[in-house]
Amino acid sequence: MAHNPFLGGENVALDTLGLRSPFVSEDIAQTIEKQCILRQGVDLNTGDVIYSITTGSLEGSHDSRISIKVEREMWHVPEVTDKQGIKKKSQPIRVPCEPFIYIEASVHKALVGHNVCGGPQGFVESAHWLIGLVSDLLGVQLPDPDIWMVRRIDTAEVFQMPSYEACEEYFRGLNSADYPRRSVTRYGNSGIYAQGSTTTLKFYHKGPEFQKHDRKRLVKILPTEKLFELIDLAHRTIRVEVEIKTRKLENDFGYSPLVREITEEYINRVYDTEVQRFLKEGAKELELVRDAQAVQRRLREKYDDRLAGLLFGTWYQLTTLGEDFVKGSFAKRTFYRQRKQLVDAGISWHGTDVILREKHSAVPVGFSPIRLDPRRNVIELPEVRDKLAPIRSKIDFHKLVLSYSKPVSKAQ
Repeated sequence: MAHNPFLGGENVALDTLGLRSPFVSEDIAQTIEKQCILRQGVDLNTGDVIYSITTGSLEGSHDSRISIKVEREMWHVPEVTDKQGIKKKSQPIRVPCEPFIYIEASVHKALVGHNVCGGPQGFVESAHWLIGLVSDLLGVQLPDPDIWMVRRIDTAEVFQMPSYEACEEYFRGLNSADYPRRSVTRYGNSGIYAQGSTTTLKFYHKGPEFQKHDRKRLVKILPTEKLFELIDLAHRTIRVEVEIKTRKLENDFGYSPLVREITEEYINRVYDTEVQRFLKEGAKELELVRDAQAVQRRLREKYDDRLAGLLFGTWYQLTTLGEDFVKGSFAKRTFYRQRKQLVDAGISWHGTDVILREKHSAVPVGFSPIRLDPRRNVIELPEVRDKLAPIRSKIDFHKLVLSYSKPVSKAQ
């Protein structure tokens, strides 16, 4: 049986998707343009969530609007022949083409109005739902979602911490670290963004971000009790997003993949790899330790007394002075060797009890924002399940049909 793109591994948590349609007729393109103009900035009441359409780009991952663009140009890389008669690719240019549609939106916010928790799990059904929503809002029949090109995927994991203070403390440690291979923007004790040409990583405390971007919008449509529940939950939530960009998708697949070609395993693998690379902690089987006594015990278990003592001193400096300072006071080779030895031992210098000095760390022992962490919130909200249920039923039926289409071998 051929590979079934609907058969995935663990479900994947999603936020923003960027999807490009096949070419559409000029009639459909003009109808969409007129609908967007009429509805831009107007509440589209579906009975539970207010949608807002824009024809421009989204301001960021916090933007709750649905961006819908009709495009009549596409990028093309022409070939040129040099003086030796060798064909080479030149700079990309925009060339006219038949119209197509580009949709970008937080499917999580489109489903329930916020992305604090309980978002959609499953890429194919989420893409189908988003395209179906836009089709219904604009009153047009859009092409089969399976054959849309995927241009962006934001996978997002949510971790529930015991308190607001635990979230802040974790980010104090995270922001004291050095990330030499990334262009990093730090947001005090509430977040850190790592920009890249193929992926962008976003670690942030959901509470402050929710207060800044979502509270004023949701106060108009949510009961007060529900809103305060969300605020309380957001204050105890660390959210980690990995934005998979067009370049990453094309590099990995060798072309622009279609919706039906994206698997859960692929998205989860990118998340695991990017987070592990960034944090230098990774999905270790060895439980992470970060308080002084546990670090000392772990080092003595793994290394001889001399090396354990040496590494404990390095760890203490990393926790109190930060990576930039410590790296500047060590020989480069020594610094990277000792940092690797700490990581190999499952030791973290982020959010340690040394930083707080007189009180124990509020960060749970062993916490790391990986999919194996027990604080990961994997619950899908009931309203999300209800909206995706019809699409999932179709997918299950399709899987059943494919299973019956498997050829019977002669041996049977």
